[in-house]
Amino acid sequence: MMSPGEFVFRVILALIFPPLGVIGLNKVGCGTILLLLLLTLLGYFPGVIVAIVLLIKEYSDSGSGRS
Repeated sequence: MMSPGEFVFRVILALIFPPLGVIGLNKVGCGTILLLLLLTLLGYFPGVIVAIVLLIKEYSDSGSGRS
């Protein structure tokens, strides 16, 4: 379960270096992190977009994001 504070912290990490923000999420494995690293190396913005999408999905699935 991800708290709002942890979500904001992970988004900031994802903006600095996208793979760092998603390491440790429940449904993210090694292949996803390697793909995210590749996207980050090929272009910064695709990596950031994918990392933020993964974080939003995890936050909404954890139940904390729902009112």
